Amino acid sequence: MIKAVIFDMGGVILRTIDYAPRERMAQRFGCSRAELEKFVFLSATSVLSEVGKLSDIDHWRAVLEYFNQSEINAEEAYDEFFSGDAINQELLEYARSLKPKRRIGLLSNAWENTRQRLEGRYGFINDFDISIFSAEVGKRKPDEDIFILALEKLNVKPKEAIFIDDFVSNVRGAQNAGLHAILFESNEQVIAEVNRLINQG
Repeated sequence: MIKAVIFDMGGVILRTIDYAPRERMAQRFGCSRAELEKFVFLSATSVLSEVGKLSDIDHWRAVLEYFNQSEINAEEAYDEFFSGDAINQELLEYARSLKPKRRIGLLSNAWENTRQRLEGRYGFINDFDISIFSAEVGKRKPDEDIFILALEKLNVKPKEAIFIDDFVSNVRGAQNAGLHAILFESNEQVIAEVNRLINQG
């Protein structure tokens, strides 16, 4: 029986709906949007911040240094980069609809201070029964330990939980930890797959 559904944040609950700000930033930085996003999300300083060893602002200073940018500060760059993001309201409403019969969780690889920034900007975190940000626990997906931590906080067994993410590696990490896992492709697809797993139980 499915007792909990755990959602990734970036790319699932919080999605980029307007890429124009990132395109403009990349153009000023003299690179492609893909190159900019790769450094922002996959560089060594990003990973360090995701495990709580570097502040988010120090990571963004590293971004600006890498692209030789001195006309904008780290806070301004951070805000501009994410200005095209919005809550995936349809999926958030679906997540809320699963309660109270099932618990819902939020599990994200996220830099230091992400919780404070999200609460100030969007205010959706408290909709979830638990929320885990990698920088706060020193573990990150796809390591099995962070999935085990989520299960412990939700008080469920691996096969009683579903995890949803938009990265294949994180889906596999969840599967390795024994959870049901779904690769996010669209709201319709995810909702259908979660409902199927729930109804099987």
